[in-house]
Amino acid sequence: MGEVYLGSIAGAHGFARRVVIKVISGDLVTNERYAMMFVDEARIAAQLHHPNIVQTLDFDVSDGGVFLVTEYVAGLDMRALLKARQPPSYALATTIIAELATGLAAAHDACDATGSPLQIVHRDVSPSNVLLGVHGEVKLADFGVAKARSRSYQTVSGTIKGKVPYMAPEQIRGGKLDGRADIFALGVLLFELTTGTRLYSAGSNTMAMEMILRGDRPDPRVRRTGYPDALAAIVERALAFDRDDRYATASALVDDLDDLTRDQRWSRSLAALGAHVRAMSEHHDTQVELRA
Repeated sequence: MGEVYLGSIAGAHGFARRVVIKVISGDLVTNERYAMMFVDEARIAAQLHHPNIVQTLDFDVSDGGVFLVTEYVAGLDMRALLKARQPPSYALATTIIAELATGLAAAHDACDATGSPLQIVHRDVSPSNVLLGVHGEVKLADFGVAKARSRSYQTVSGTIKGKVPYMAPEQIRGGKLDGRADIFALGVLLFELTTGTRLYSAGSNTMAMEMILRGDRPDPRVRRTGYPDALAAIVERALAFDRDDRYATASALVDDLDDLTRDQRWSRSLAALGAHVRAMSEHHDTQVELRA
């Protein structure tokens, strides 16, 4: 839809802040569909204020097109962890997913200025949209395809939005969605982070869709030696084929992860996560393809 730049906000007395600037060019602005999708992204994101959601700072129109300004997160996205030779520790993996689920819970529960629920479903909870900062930040980005009550541009019925390997069955079918579709995506991410392998890594989106719609789901315990039974149970519930069998809310998933880390005596440390991200950023050891 456009281009993304690293920029800076400059102010009085040497004030400066690095930011990200997303721009759609003038020729795309004339396309009503693209323009309204971009406006919707800005409107939705601006109403979300949470430490685990990328903050929207500004939105405006310039001679060159329409632009959206967000905070800049120095670090990596989750794809880097999934490409590493070894999966992160269970402590780091569960920390990331718990933080991400906390941000999703805030988005799902968000209301407008009148107190009416926004009914947000992100629809694209995937590695490229999970930012990991050098100070231990975990932030969900890109609400460009989010479903919300306040959208001006609505997806045509039956059209699916998002990345196929992270879609819930009902999302692939183009059905009505709620926050449990995002919980399914969290389950996929939890599986992948804790096993170091892809869940739906078929050679094509069509094959991945077929696997998801059949309910194909390998046991994570066969992918990583010593995988805890309690963690496998959390993954299984998040990935339930029938959404009524999944966690009803992202907060409920966080509660189970909290209980698990306490029982396993895993340290949930954002400082440790930041150190891990800094080490990966320095060594750039992120190009190894995931194991099948």
